[in-house]
Amino acid sequence: MLVVFPVGFDEKFIVRALMRRREDVDGLIRGDKLIAILPEGYRNEQRTLNALNAIESIIGPIVGKENIIHLEVPSTGDEMVATIKRSVEDSLTRDRILLAVLSGGMRPLVVGTLLALTSLESVRVIVESDFENLSGYISLELGSFLAPHSRRWARILCGLMKGKSVRTIAEELGVSPATISNELRKMADYYLIKSERPDGRAPRYQITQAGRTYIKLMGEGCNET
Repeated sequence: MLVVFPVGFDEKFIVRALMRRREDVDGLIRGDKLIAILPEGYRNEQRTLNALNAIESIIGPIVGKENIIHLEVPSTGDEMVATIKRSVEDSLTRDRILLAVLSGGMRPLVVGTLLALTSLESVRVIVESDFENLSGYISLELGSFLAPHSRRWARILCGLMKGKSVRTIAEELGVSPATISNELRKMADYYLIKSERPDGRAPRYQITQAGRTYIKLMGEGCNET
C-alpha cells in the first residue's frame, strides 16, 4: 500500500489515521511506502519539522524509514499537483492501493493532493479525513466519484447487491450477458466491483463499498434483499 499525507503543524490526526485498522485493507506493514507532502521551505518551519519527526518516530519502525519519502512541493498550484502526481506514480506499490490521509495538513496541500489523485488511472484510492474534535472520520473511495454517470451501471450494481447473476441482470436490462460482462470489466477499473474465480470457473462479481456509494450518488433506489 502507498500512503500519502500532507503535513502541517499538528501530527495527531495523521498518526491516528496511519495506525487505524480497516475492514479490507491491512494496517501498515514493512514494505508499505509513505509520501509526506511538505510545503516549499518546510525546513525553516520548526512546527512542521516537529510534526514530521513525531510521525516518523512512530511509523518509521513499522514500515522502515527508508520507505518514508519527503516530497517538498512548489507553492504554485499546477506545479504542486503535477509534482505530487509524478511522485505517486513513481511510488505505487504492486497492489495499486493508495490511502490518502487528508487530516492535519495545510489546506493548499490538501487540495493539491486531492486534485493530483483524481488524475490517476487504475489505482484504488481511499480518501480519509478525521473530524477536528476526534469524534470520528470519513472514509470514501475516489472511484465512486470518478466513474462515469450511468443508469445502466447503477442498475447492474443493484442487481449484484441483491445477489442476482449476470444472466439474470442481462435479461432484466434487455441486453446480452456479454454486454453486462463488458460493463463489469469497465466498472472494475473504478473498483466498484471485485471479481473472484472459484475453482477456476467463470468470474463471480461482488459489489464493493465504492459501488454502494456510486448507487447513492446516482440516486438509484436499491434495497438489499
